[in-house]
Amino acid sequence: MFWPRLFYDLGNAYFRTSDFGRAILNYERALALQPNHPEAQANLRIARDEARALELPSGWAERFSRFITSNQSAVGAAVLFWAGLFLGVAFFFTAPRRRSLLTFSFCALFSALFLVYFLMTLEQGPKGASLAVVTANDITARLATADTAASVMALPAGSEVKVSQQRGDWAYVDLPNNQRGWVPAKGIELVRM
Repeated sequence: MFWPRLFYDLGNAYFRTSDFGRAILNYERALALQPNHPEAQANLRIARDEARALELPSGWAERFSRFITSNQSAVGAAVLFWAGLFLGVAFFFTAPRRRSLLTFSFCALFSALFLVYFLMTLEQGPKGASLAVVTANDITARLATADTAASVMALPAGSEVKVSQQRGDWAYVDLPNNQRGWVPAKGIELVRM
């Protein structure tokens, strides 16, 4: 694919100029499009170490997504749903009703529901659509939407945050230390555009 390579190369260009926030952002974008991009994974780790960037804690869905992609999960859920439906209908229309058909039908439908739940959890989790990266140098998360409000934590460039809402020039985000705070919206960028 063309786009993951483009974001990877853009990340390398920012890394060479020591703009670690934008380098990490573009490596994350490359990985959002192609999760198994080995060079982007390696360079992302190096850039995070260089910038001392903070990461959001990953949940069970992110750990599970290492084994199966979201596209594979969606296709699997659709196939299992239709197989379960077909087996359920077959159970009712066969003359000697076999319990095995009903059992396989329930197993397939349950597995399809699990995959749908996994996809929803992945999308709403820390690495979902609201994942953003701090691109400004050393911004501070605050308790309110004012520069004079009390500080929650300092965020180095390249740190991950999850955007909950936006109000004017401020974004309310989940922070890597499991707290929440307001950050200047111009200092962060969403990974998914």
